[in-house]
Amino acid sequence: MIHDLLEVFKKEYDQKGDKLILDNYELKEGFYIKVKQDGSFEPFILKKKNRELIFSDIDGGLNHSVYEWFKARDYYSRYLNSNKSFYDKKLHNINYLSIFVKIESFVSEDEKKLLNKDAIQNQYKYLYTYSKFTKKQEKEILKSYQNYLKKRGRKKDIIKKYRWIKNHLTEVVALAKELEIKNYIKIFFDEDLEVYKKESEIYYAIKIFNDISYSVKIEEQVYGLSDTNMGLNAKKPFLEHKNRNLKTPFMIKKEDALLLKKFFDWLKFQDYQNKTPLANEMFINRDFKEKDLIVDFDYIPIQTRKLIKPIQIKNHLLLKNSTILIEDEEIEYLNILEDKVDEILYNRQLKNNYYGEVYNKLDNHFASLIYSTRDAMVNYFKKYDDRGFFVVIKKYASYLAIEHLVRSRFFQAGMSLNLKFSLLEYKGEEVMDIKKMQESMLDKLLENEYDTLTSEEFFYLCGQVARYLINQSEAHEKKGDMLEAYLRANNAKKLKRVIEMEYFKYKHAISINFVKINNALSLIMAYDGDEKLTLSSNMDSFLVGALSDNLFYMKKEEEK
Repeated sequence: MIHDLLEVFKKEYDQKGDKLILDNYELKEGFYIKVKQDGSFEPFILKKKNRELIFSDIDGGLNHSVYEWFKARDYYSRYLNSNKSFYDKKLHNINYLSIFVKIESFVSEDEKKLLNKDAIQNQYKYLYTYSKFTKKQEKEILKSYQNYLKKRGRKKDIIKKYRWIKNHLTEVVALAKELEIKNYIKIFFDEDLEVYKKESEIYYAIKIFNDISYSVKIEEQVYGLSDTNMGLNAKKPFLEHKNRNLKTPFMIKKEDALLLKKFFDWLKFQDYQNKTPLANEMFINRDFKEKDLIVDFDYIPIQTRKLIKPIQIKNHLLLKNSTILIEDEEIEYLNILEDKVDEILYNRQLKNNYYGEVYNKLDNHFASLIYSTRDAMVNYFKKYDDRGFFVVIKKYASYLAIEHLVRSRFFQAGMSLNLKFSLLEYKGEEVMDIKKMQESMLDKLLENEYDTLTSEEFFYLCGQVARYLINQSEAHEKKGDMLEAYLRANNAKKLKRVIEMEYFKYKHAISINFVKINNALSLIMAYDGDEKLTLSSNMDSFLVGALSDNLFYMKKEEEK
């Protein structure tokens, strides 16, 4: 995966360089100090107000250009993580041109949180020579930087910067307290950005790998274990190859490790709405809490944002919005279909639950349906692979419709079946002709001579009768969960028994001379099949009966 990602990312990075990252990079809240060449300094404040970061001088004046100046230097001064701090974990910077310390490290009443009084001095001492890095692999890497590290001008500049910090830090901290700064104090010296880059390069050369002890030099090239998406160390040896001399799962060049670090920087600084970066060639989804954790990745050879042929979403159930028949709809683009599936089948709970734990306030059964179906949805809508999508629609769409039904969302349940039938029809499958079924069943209900029902007719008619019987309830609101007894009947015989019991419950409200209901009950009870209701296409026939226009209310003009 890593090499595939780098190959694609490198094309973008070669064109824009670090600007690709810095365009989305944001500073953290705190107190920012710019130390000028003459030793004077300018203070600035970055605070969040109403979820928006506001950068200003201490008088409230905004200055975007200075923010950009800080932003670039901040990026080249930050450590990889606290375990890879240069000297002290409370010092978050990694070069001599800046100092990053949380204000609590100066003012906390908890001694454990206070910065050691010698920490800054020791950090500058080690930045002077990099003498703290004594491992064989570290020394090998530092060889290529010795000429730079020994430059007289650099050493004099480090001493100059340290003296400024020593003489002015107390004043800066006092001013931060006065201004009620809550997060960081960050001090930057006014030096060319290239100097910041060069200093950070030395730190990264040593710290960019997961563990420097795994690094090896092969033909003048340093290889090591990636520190990205990798947890191999002495306490976590689970990824080691136990039966090989080289225990690491894979090795990566130093240059590629740095490029990978830049890739993940770019990834985690992406706007939250950009959920599919590099989508032209790769599908990437990352954990927005962990930021640098990729939870799904795939290569995309072909994109099908526009469907090969439009999908006709037909009103198969002849549903009406108030008294107006719902019009058919044509869908040409995949993202429109995704929105339609999310809205109709999942009640807008699919896209927000593509990954991770499903929203815990959802019903457990509905959550289970999302878990069972979402991979196929991601594969189709994000990776353009429809192989599982239509299988899932055929198997699960009716159960998503039932979720609407038992929560009294009758119209949405009917629209779910419309969508299912339209998608199956799109794939060349035959679906029920509901208008023809209505006409056929009306003829049977008005005849005196009974005919044998097909299984499709039987389950459709059962749905019609079930909905009619529910309507006889005196409850003010006819809720969908009143259909649960029918839905739990897992075959034709049990369904007949439920209908018989429910009929006796409401027969006082039904005219004894109501021909259509009497004939319907006779046809149902005469049916001698024992097909399954659940986990079969018979459920669709039942749901169509329960959700489409009810035969028992049709006017005489329609019956003729």
